[in-house]
Amino acid sequence: MNANASRSLPDQGSENPPGLASFDALLSINRPMLAAMTEINGRFLEQFSRANNEWLGFVNRRLNEDMAASQRFMECKTLQDLFAAYSEFFQRAQQQYQAEFQYFARLNQKLADETATVIKSHMDEIEADVRH
Repeated sequence: MNANASRSLPDQGSENPPGLASFDALLSINRPMLAAMTEINGRFLEQFSRANNEWLGFVNRRLNEDMAASQRFMECKTLQDLFAAYSEFFQRAQQQYQAEFQYFARLNQKLADETATVIKSHMDEIEADVRH
């Protein structure tokens, strides 16, 4: 039996297992990208949460408006009143959907810009490490 194999881990001193050195090297090489991905994931989750809250609020507002419009439609006495109510309903819905889609376009653009900034900053760190 090998004398080293019979020693317990505390008795081995500062000797590292053979695979640990290569794992540490691999980890140090990938550390900047892992940091970047961690930061990007955090930002993505924040944006996703914000988008979900906004979308649920929008759907809730639209449902309330749709129910109120149904009430207005039932109260119409003439055909002109009904056409005016429908026209107002569709114009308002179109404006609200357009504003909501613009909001999501800005939100997605912000996320894309932040992602690019994070990746660039971490790539700068990697390039600096490679030069030294």
